[in-house]
Amino acid sequence: MPVYKAEAIVLHQRALGESDRIVTLFTRENGKLRAVAKGVRRPTSRLGGRIEPFTHARLMLARGRTLDVIAQAEIVRAFGGVRKDLFRAAYAAYIVELVDRGLAERDRHEDVFLLAGDALEKLDRGRAEDAEIVTLWFGLRLAGLLGYQPETSACVECGRRLPRARGVAEHWAFSPPNGGALCPSCRPHDAQAMSVSCGVLGACEYLTTAPDGQWGRLRITPAQRAELGRLVQVHLEHRLEVRLRAPQVIKRLAEAPPA
Repeated sequence: MPVYKAEAIVLHQRALGESDRIVTLFTRENGKLRAVAKGVRRPTSRLGGRIEPFTHARLMLARGRTLDVIAQAEIVRAFGGVRKDLFRAAYAAYIVELVDRGLAERDRHEDVFLLAGDALEKLDRGRAEDAEIVTLWFGLRLAGLLGYQPETSACVECGRRLPRARGVAEHWAFSPPNGGALCPSCRPHDAQAMSVSCGVLGACEYLTTAPDGQWGRLRITPAQRAELGRLVQVHLEHRLEVRLRAPQVIKRLAEAPPA
């Protein structure tokens, strides 16, 4: 069988038979693809620990009739900090779910590959309390790369600019079908619009436009962070036409009583 090399981020895997797994990979060279890892569930397999979810690896693959086969794997980054923390792992699952749901198979997106690797690195090395903002930053940047960045600096209907003064009490909204903000005058015309504060719309714009490395300067309250999370989730679910699972898992973890 012809063989080829690929640099990949492991998105997820599932069991196949008694000893194999089907692994979904997001490769730098060929986009998203599925491959078989033979014998990986056996205790003696040296491949298993190198293709765990979220791992960044260099792979040798052999082309197959239906699925390619992973022959060798070398870890580039294991993101151990993500694996040791339940909440960080949940946010990493959010990131890889967006990649998995947002991209078609064999559709090469090197810019998304680099973005996903950067986001996982930020989760791994950053503070646990920043995991949510990192993930929302990734979701918004991914939306921009795929052509559906939300418009939050002005009303998508009339063009009115978002107020910049602090403490503005106007009731703005966000329209999932139109992919952007609605001012108080235009919001009654959209039954699907969700109420959102001007500060959260401004935070959304900041995360989509701030230079790399500046996202950590964003300062919002816990209530605003929750509102921003809902906005990003609703926007992505509408554009991807899916129901995302990871946000629900994160919510249950946050609501669970302390062990």
